[in-house]
Amino acid sequence: MPPVQSPHIGHLVALGFGLVACAWLTGCATPAQVGEYPNQQRMIGQSKAALLACAGKPVKEQTRNGLTLLQYYREAPMLEESSPVGKGSFPTVHHGCWATVVLAEDRITEIHYRFAPPAFDASNDCEAIFESCQQ
Repeated sequence: MPPVQSPHIGHLVALGFGLVACAWLTGCATPAQVGEYPNQQRMIGQSKAALLACAGKPVKEQTRNGLTLLQYYREAPMLEESSPVGKGSFPTVHHGCWATVVLAEDRITEIHYRFAPPAFDASNDCEAIFESCQQ
């Protein structure tokens, strides 16, 4: 008589493969390249009032060494975070982007993007923060 396998063994094997895949993806992940982007570059030289009028209130504002730092955050839309497969879908990486705007004497001197998670290129999320500023 052949040995009886538990129906849970298949689930454990699938779970094991899933964990190995996740570990491989995160272990090999390197930070996405953060470059210069059109909306980001067009904001340089704009006033704080113009920024607030189009991008809205920042998540955080602070002053350091005579510079004003405004931090904005934008998450990806929920539909962007699931991929359709057959009759269903599976979740993909939850991501977003932090944009830090540096102002000196009430003018934007630079904008830095930081992706969350760092290995996922979320530049489209940061660019969307300043989309209404370009009209």
